Amino acid sequence: MNKHGGYYGNSDVVDYSVNINPLGLPDDIRETIISSIDNIGKYPDIGGTAAKEAVAKYINVDSNKIIMGNGASELIYLFARAMKPKKVLIIEPTFNEYRRAFLLAGSEIDDYVLDSDDDFGFDLEMFSRKMEVFQPDVVVLCNPNNPTGKYLGVDIVSKIVDIVKRENSFLFIDESFVEFTGYEPVGNCTGYEHVFSLRSMTKYYAVPGLRIGYGVTNDKVIEKMEEYKEPWTMNTFALDIVPKIIGDSDFCENVNKWVKREREYMYEGLCSVGNLKVYKSYSNFFLCKLDYFSGNMLNLELLKDNMYVRVCDDFKSLSEEFVRIAVKRHGDNEKLVSMLNKIL
Repeated sequence: MNKHGGYYGNSDVVDYSVNINPLGLPDDIRETIISSIDNIGKYPDIGGTAAKEAVAKYINVDSNKIIMGNGASELIYLFARAMKPKKVLIIEPTFNEYRRAFLLAGSEIDDYVLDSDDDFGFDLEMFSRKMEVFQPDVVVLCNPNNPTGKYLGVDIVSKIVDIVKRENSFLFIDESFVEFTGYEPVGNCTGYEHVFSLRSMTKYYAVPGLRIGYGVTNDKVIEKMEEYKEPWTMNTFALDIVPKIIGDSDFCENVNKWVKREREYMYEGLCSVGNLKVYKSYSNFFLCKLDYFSGNMLNLELLKDNMYVRVCDDFKSLSEEFVRIAVKRHGDNEKLVSMLNKIL
C-alpha cells in the first residue's frame, strides 16, 4: 500500500498532511445523513442514478458521460483495469496511486518529470517530444497537481489535448482539487472525446469518510468501465447527499473566499520562514523544500506541539527535504508559522 497523509487525522494532532477543507461539510448535510438512516436496511441504488443526474445537471453534461465512484481512488484503479493501456506516460511528481493502478493493470510506464529548480514548469515542446518517442496510450495529468499545487490553465491543457489527439493517445486528468482554485475544470472546456476528467467531492466538501468521486468522459469509455465496475461500491449515505451537496452556491462562495484569503496568508507566512523554499500553489496546500533539515526531523519537532506535515519522499523526484503543508484554520496556521520560525 502506498504512503498517504492523514495518519494523525483522528488524534489531537493538527494534521497538516491532510488536505481536506477544514471548514467542514455544509450544515444541512448532517441532517440529510441522519434522515438517511432509515434507508440503510435497503440496498443502495446500484447505478447511483439520482447522484449521477445531480452531477450531470451541475456540470451540464449528459448523465451517460458520468460514472460515480467510491472516492476518486476507486475510479483511478477502475479506469486502469478496464482500459488496460499498454503504455502510460505520467507527469511527475504526482499522486502515487496512478503508477500503482497502471502497474497492476500491466501497463508499461514512463514519466515526464517536472523540475523543482524550474518551479515545476511545464514545457510543451519537451512534452511533445516525449509523446513522439514513447507513444503512450494514456497520459496522466493531475491539475492542480498533488503535491506541487501547480495549475495548468485551459490554454495549456487544450494544447496538451491537441498533442494527445495527434499521437492517438488519451488524457486522464485528475481535477480533484480544482474547486479550490476558483477556476472551472478545464475538462469542461476541452471536451471529453479524448479526455477522462476525474473529480473528487472528498476534499472540497470535507467528506473523506463517505468516499465520493465521479468521472466524466465519452460514453464508450463509461460503458467499458461499467463492465468492470463492482456493484454497490457507493453506500446509501454517500449517494443520498450528492444531490444536496453538489453545487451548493452559498457553501462554495464561502469556501472560495476563505481559501483565497487563507492561502495568501499561508504563502506569505511560510515565505517568511528561514531555510524554507515555498512553491506557489493554486490549491489548498503548499509544497515546501527544507534546507539543512529533513521532513522527518521536522515532524519530530512539530509533534512536540501536536502538529504534523506530509513528508514527500515517496513522490517521484522528490526527497525527504520536501514537505506538503495543507491550509488549515487561521489560528492553527499562525501557530504553525510561528513554530517553523523557531525550529528552522
